[in-house]
Amino acid sequence: MKIRIKGNSIRLRLTKTDIQNLKEKGIVEEKTIIGTQEIFKYSLVIDEKISTISAEFQANKITVFLSKNEAEILTETDEITVDGSQNNGEEKGLFLLVEKDLQCLDITREDQADMYENTKTHC
Repeated sequence: MKIRIKGNSIRLRLTKTDIQNLKEKGIVEEKTIIGTQEIFKYSLVIDEKISTISAEFQANKITVFLSKNEAEILTETDEITVDGSQNNGEEKGLFLLVEKDLQCLDITREDQADMYENTKTHC
């Protein structure tokens, strides 16, 4: 799982393995170790009590929550994305996007074996 944060938006990109783990375990987690005492964590969790995507930040960890219906869209269909926003006190709110990670169309050093096929033919 990859995370991209820009301004008031959080975007998570999931590989095939991440989607399988989400389906089977209800959670996908990652961490970045910055120093011995500094660890940034992020996770995606299915929460059957909610009706729409949401997020929280606690103890150096971003958690994005998907409703059961949203999780099924990602795990059971060919749909690529689930998105929404939540109130954060700003005019446009916090934009949240969870998407399947597609193979790049241009040259990259990144291993793309676990990514979804990109049906586009050019950028």
